[in-house]
This record gives sequence, structure tokens and C-alpha cells, in this order.
Amino acid sequence: MIPRPILLAAVLIYTNALAQQGSDCDCYHFPITEKCETSCGVAIGTIVSVTNSTVVIAEKGSTSDTATVKKTFALKRNTKKNAPLKEGASATVYYREPDGAATQIDRVDALSTLLLPGDEPDPPLPSSCSRFHPVPPDALRVYLGGNGGYSALDEITVLKVRGIDVVDIRRAPNGLAINAKTSSQDGQIIAEIVDNRFYINPHNFFRMERPDDHSIVVYDRTGRKVLDVRYINSHSIRVLGIFQVPGAPPLIVDENQLSFGGFHSVGSCFAGRTLFQF
Repeated sequence: MIPRPILLAAVLIYTNALAQQGSDCDCYHFPITEKCETSCGVAIGTIVSVTNSTVVIAEKGSTSDTATVKKTFALKRNTKKNAPLKEGASATVYYREPDGAATQIDRVDALSTLLLPGDEPDPPLPSSCSRFHPVPPDALRVYLGGNGGYSALDEITVLKVRGIDVVDIRRAPNGLAINAKTSSQDGQIIAEIVDNRFYINPHNFFRMERPDDHSIVVYDRTGRKVLDVRYINSHSIRVLGIFQVPGAPPLIVDENQLSFGGFHSVGSCFAGRTLFQF
């Protein structure tokens, strides 16, 4: 049996080593190095409170659309911010583990990467969207392969598969931020996009293009479009792609339909904070 003082000393040395390793990590600029992937994290939500030394973010919880989880992050002298922090603002915090120190905080409305609205006309929504009541004029309309959804909220989960958010949208007065992720069959995240920019792409399996101010397109190593988003106009967005999560067949959204395993959907319509769940 290892004596308790020696065991405690070993734990402290290991913890300090992890902290030192994490302190060398940028946790913001792509690509995140492989050694930093386990030391870096990103929190997406709304600023609940901010002081000189901490910021508290309310993230969407996993139990329901209304549940939130509050997380506190340390503000250091070298914490970078793209705009002054304020309560109620939608923000993204890039932080280090295990000390929870924020390396960068981006307010969504101050991002330079936002998709800007185009001026194209609205595609037709499925008739099911207005079967019981009209779509609110301030709602964001989302088009997915012959299906539709809408929400008056500024933070929307477009696609959730097996409890994992694979496409999220955050709407600011001056544009849209897209968050998306795709995984391999064994559960490894092989591409993650945060606020329209790559956050993790360790093996260069993917490439991203911005053909214009209104669009973002991501290709895998075989040249397939795995994400194709277009901000049609100020209240309409189209989402296409191939989305993979562990232990599930790929969810495919093309121009005509949405397919998941043997299930095919056309003409469906959903509203709320989470639109399509599988």
C-alpha cells in the first residue's frame, strides 16, 4: 500500500502538471493542437453576471429546452475580449482546464465572422407550418430539405441527434453565428465549428469556404458537402448537409428531403427552441 503522504504528493504533482500543460494552450486560434484538446473548452450561452474577476454564462441544459446550466470562468489580465462584456449578451467563452480561466470571450453581436442576410425571396414553407396559426413575422424560418421550422428565439437548435446538438444558430441584429459538429462512428469529434469558424479539425479532414457574405460551406476529405448554410434574408435560412453522431446512421439533408436511416421526411414543420430531433 502506498503511504498517504506519498499518494497525496503524487496527485498534487500530476494536477500541477496538467495545469501547467493547460496554461500553455491558446484555446482559441485554430487549429487547437492535439495536446490541448483535452485542456481546452468552449462555453456558449448568455452572460448572467460579470465582475472584474469572473464571468458567469448560462448555457442551454441537456434535460429540456428551458433548462440552463450556469458556469463561472475566471477573468485574467490576458483574457481577450472582442467587446465589453455585459449582462444579457449572447457570448462564447474559450477557456482552459482545469483552472477555468477564460482565454477569449466573444460577444456574438461583435463578431467579424457573422453571416450577413441576403436579399433573396422566401422559399415556400410547408403548409403544415400554418395549419394551426400563422408563422410570427419576427420568427426565423429554417428550411431543411423540403421541411421547415421557425422560432422567434435568438438561440435555436436546428438539429439534435441522439441528444447531441449538431447544428445551432445564434441570431444577432447584424447577422448569424453557426455552431456545428460532426463525429466519426467511434465517437471522436472530427470537426467542430464555433461562431462560423473552425474550432477543432485535428486531421485536416475538412475544409471550409465562405463563397459570399451569406453562406458557409464545409467539405470533407472526399469533397462531399457536409454543411451548406445560406442566410437567405433577414428572417430565413437554409441548412443542408450530412451529419454524423456516434452510434447512429448519418442524417442527410439535401434539397428535396431529410433522411435518417430508413426514415424520410418531407413537408414536416416544427417550432420552438429545438426544431428537429432524432
